[in-house]
Amino acid sequence: MKVGDFVINQYQGIYRYGKILRSYPNYNGDGWSWFDVRWFDDEEYEKVIANRNEIINLGLLPTKYRADNLIVFDLNKTLQTLLKLQNK
Repeated sequence: MKVGDFVINQYQGIYRYGKILRSYPNYNGDGWSWFDVRWFDDEEYEKVIANRNEIINLGLLPTKYRADNLIVFDLNKTLQTLLKLQNK
């Protein structure tokens, strides 16, 4: 994973699409790489997190994502595949 990669994150059935902005190798001294991600059209996730935070009063919204919570994907190949799916 590297800066500029397109990524997916899945949270309780919500698929989030983003782009890696910054990398932090071994950020917490835990051996994992962590990333800042810019998420797009993320309103559904933000609404769910706001509701969860209201219920449990933690006020948490992750700002860095561990490598194992992200899936890199090829944007052009994915778009081509989705267009094929749409036309079937």
